Amino acid sequence: MSGFGTLGVAVTDSNEFGYRADFSSSGGVFSGQIDVAESSNIGLQFDLIMHSGLDAVVQVIYRNQDDITLDSVLTMAFVRYSPNPNWSFRGGRIALDLFLLTEFRDIGFAHPWAHVPAEIYGVIPHRNIDGLDATYTRRIGTGTFSGKLFYGQSEASVSGFGLPEAEPVKFSDVVGIALDYKTMGWDISLNHSQVTFDSELITPLVNAIKQLNAQVPGFNHIWPNAESLANGMEINNTKGTYTSVGGQYYLPKMTFITELARISAESLSVPNVVGGYLSGIYHANEHNLFATFAFSRSDQLADDDVDLQLLQQIPSGLEIYHNTQMSLGFYSVNQQTFSLGWRWDFTENMSFKLQWDHTRIGSGGSTLWQPSEMLGNLDRPTGRVNALFSNVSFAF
Repeated sequence: MSGFGTLGVAVTDSNEFGYRADFSSSGGVFSGQIDVAESSNIGLQFDLIMHSGLDAVVQVIYRNQDDITLDSVLTMAFVRYSPNPNWSFRGGRIALDLFLLTEFRDIGFAHPWAHVPAEIYGVIPHRNIDGLDATYTRRIGTGTFSGKLFYGQSEASVSGFGLPEAEPVKFSDVVGIALDYKTMGWDISLNHSQVTFDSELITPLVNAIKQLNAQVPGFNHIWPNAESLANGMEINNTKGTYTSVGGQYYLPKMTFITELARISAESLSVPNVVGGYLSGIYHANEHNLFATFAFSRSDQLADDDVDLQLLQQIPSGLEIYHNTQMSLGFYSVNQQTFSLGWRWDFTENMSFKLQWDHTRIGSGGSTLWQPSEMLGNLDRPTGRVNALFSNVSFAF
């Protein structure tokens, strides 16, 4: 048995934009608040060696989930069979291999920052799949190459616009490949995944728009592109892809870490999103100083030709319009963050971290943040936020 955790505090200077770790959180940290929930977690891992080449792993993490169930805290639970040093096969609940830091995104002691860059890790809250993977590993030159194929399904809750409850979003037919090459001096990875959205969350809204268009005379003059929006918004049974390239480069006193990722989908409700970060860490014995620049930007869909005065006279017309704006703008992310921080490893298994973030939120890109009141960022405001994070991470 092993364990890990982080006890953290977060404060910000904004009354309009509430910090949250990722899209699964329905909370937010505003000016004047001293928050512990958004940057704290605790986890346990059980490793059982059943036979030579056969083992099992179970990992549970509490990270302030809205619903505390066995399913929500169970991060990994798989059996692994390794017939030889080159091949391994896993079945069960395994990490969803999207990122450079997939296996330890929630293990604060394993990375230099007080929190992983939200521009990459905050956009997709899905952490695992229930399925299978196969990994092939071999030496090539002075380094080690590994290639992984995986298949399964995944579910996570998402929240936005200050709504009190997170809604489940399920991916079926998750299929992907993860390639990695490591040497003493650097590590580079390429990940590509395709998913099928298995959610009827938007279907009632799509049907309501189509019904208005069919029943209200002259509706195409009130809301000209309503029919095309309805057809393009549906996510159920549509496909999406996630592609990323990342790496680490090691020098005697410095480490550089970077990732660049792109999300694309067949549905207008999931716009194209491009994000990335570059972080440099300076090592001085037990002290590490770091600076990070991160960004994330999504396509913007304009819908300015709607006659809201006439739409307001139609029963439920304005409500349907606002719900449409929520759907189209849910993943509207446009921000840049510059971070400075310090990590102090004061024991072999404990570290103290201090990190300052300065985030500029651009046009139409505030939905990674929570508003101070429900639907408060429906008009996608712009602004700047300073946030300070202080935590102690440990492993045992």
